[in-house]
Parts: sequence; C-alpha cells; structure tokens
Amino acid sequence: MRAWRISKANRATDLSGKGAAIEGGRWNDAEVPAVYLGLSPGICVLETFVHQTRRPVIPMKITVLELPDEPGLYLEPALNDLPEGWASLPADRPSMAYGTAWLGRNEQLGLILPSAVMRIERNIMLNPRHPAMAVVQIVEVLDFAYDERLFSVRP
Repeated sequence: MRAWRISKANRATDLSGKGAAIEGGRWNDAEVPAVYLGLSPGICVLETFVHQTRRPVIPMKITVLELPDEPGLYLEPALNDLPEGWASLPADRPSMAYGTAWLGRNEQLGLILPSAVMRIERNIMLNPRHPAMAVVQIVEVLDFAYDERLFSVRP
C-alpha cells in the first residue's frame, strides 16, 4: 500500500512520531507518538494547506512510503463507529481519545480514517511502536511547493 506525507524538509524521513507527539493531533494526545499519512498525495496537499496562514518559506518535501500489504495490520472503522465530534474544528477530545486508545493497544500498524477536510478521502495514522513499522519503506523524497494559485487573491 502506498502512502504520502508532506513535511518540513528536515522531518521528511523521520518516522518516529515525535512531531505528532509534540502537541498531539486529531487522533493522538500530546506525548503520544504517531505518524500521519495520506492515502493519496492530493489529500496530503489539502490536509497541510488548511493549516497554512501564508505561503511557507521553509523547504518542504513530499515523502512516498510503501506500507506492508497485509490486511490484518490495519483497522478501518466504519464512519458510524467513530466517536461523535471526530471531525470537529479544532480537533477535540473524542477523536484524540479514540486514536490514543488505539495506539496504546498496539494491535495494528495503521488506523485508516476519513479526512476531516474531505470525508471521501482517507488518511492513515501509523503506530511507530508497532513491530511492523520496521518494514515500512521510504520509496522517494521529493521537493514540494504549493501551487502559487492557492495563495492568489481573487475578485
């Protein structure tokens, strides 16, 4: 299975989950490592763009990863099995508690989830403490820049 991540250049190959542990994320509490990826490059663009307030001035990369193709390594809950408020803005306790509990169980490598930005797209959160993390491969790291039109003011 292919997955992608857009990040600061200095974190492009870091799969430790430390970045997500700094403040927590939609699906993890602070101090709980997690690696967030998109299951398409396009959702990575949307997921990172919604957090921008201006054109990034630091170098960015898009990392292409190959995840093991063993279905038992992934959990993809049905939308109605997710906690109420999982897509709230900003992320709130229901989704953070759900994902943190999943990470703590250490039963699967990846939790496949809908995007709060575009629910028909999917993201995956990897558990960096799962033994199968050892077989996750970085395939390619490419330079990344948002298309200038995304920052254009339109009448």
